[in-house]
Amino acid sequence: MRFWFGRPAVAAADAANVPGLAPLGSFAGSSWDAKFKAALSYAGAQTYRPVIVLPNDKIELSGGPYPFLDGLRLSGPPGGAEREFGSRGPQTIVTAKGKPLFSMPKDGVRSMWMRGIQFRASGTVDWMVRETDFAGGPIMSDATFLDVGWVGFRSVMHARHLRVTIDRAYINNGTDVQLKLGGSDNYYFTAGPSYMSGSLKPTAAAYVHFTSMSRTRVGPLYITPQQATAFRIESGFGGLSFEGTIIDCTGRDKETACQGAAIYVLSGEGHLFSNLWFFNCATDPGSTGRVGEKGQVYIGKAAKEIAFVGCQWSGGAKQRVFTPAGTPAIYCASGASGVRVRAPLAPNGGEKRLQQATAGALTCDDPGWKIVTSS
Repeated sequence: MRFWFGRPAVAAADAANVPGLAPLGSFAGSSWDAKFKAALSYAGAQTYRPVIVLPNDKIELSGGPYPFLDGLRLSGPPGGAEREFGSRGPQTIVTAKGKPLFSMPKDGVRSMWMRGIQFRASGTVDWMVRETDFAGGPIMSDATFLDVGWVGFRSVMHARHLRVTIDRAYINNGTDVQLKLGGSDNYYFTAGPSYMSGSLKPTAAAYVHFTSMSRTRVGPLYITPQQATAFRIESGFGGLSFEGTIIDCTGRDKETACQGAAIYVLSGEGHLFSNLWFFNCATDPGSTGRVGEKGQVYIGKAAKEIAFVGCQWSGGAKQRVFTPAGTPAIYCASGASGVRVRAPLAPNGGEKRLQQATAGALTCDDPGWKIVTSS
């Protein structure tokens, strides 16, 4: 046995005996599904849940959906930190085949933690069974997802969240609404690099659909919303705040860039957008199927008390852009009110244009920006 700073090093074969760790490979079973089922059963029987450590390997799971477990701890190998553009260090790739990998217990789940895993889909698969009841369905609370990747899923999470954190993550090659989330007190993409893209249809609601989301922070996610809208926001009573989010369709043409509004605010109040970046969006709003959609940001009739501070709508002076000339940065439908635009920027020849269906719906503190009143 080797020693490190006077202490015995732990051999790989002895890892199963390390307190608090439960290596997946140490469990009996002739398949990864059998081992995973045994590991979950073992963890669920412990007063203090161990960390189920997945191997530095590629594994396939087709026996889902496995119900989430209160206190579940799931980790890739030590040193594994998933990043969008590959890894030269230890890496766990878990491929879900045929069925969703996880499901929400009817009474909800709390205190989960996952880190350092790349999840992949084989076929048209959801990562978890989609929640459809956002008024009274089960809640995922006090959960943390760090350094996790989701690749190729039809959807990643459709769930109600309370005090959930997703950070340093990437979500790529998805085919439908990736995140449909409701709740409050959450932190998404606020620390370190996070990325999202996929191949959604223009008629999809959005890559990220917030419904009744309040008191929640969204950070500098870099999202390339190919064809579909990046964010859709419905309802919410305040405190949904975006800071530094990048919505960018560089290198995409008229058919592959974001066709409609990059952000579609249907309703709700108290939404704050600070230091956001918009580029090459709203290339063909008519293709979304949403009547009356205009602008790189669309504000619906039931939305009010919304602020945009220090946001940038870049033009095509230095990069090719397919956003049609005359497209407003923000469009307010009839009925929208209390929309404030402060310190806006239009670099690279961007259009300094805002539009409202009825006068007084929005204000801007920069006289260089034109406010057009027209439906």
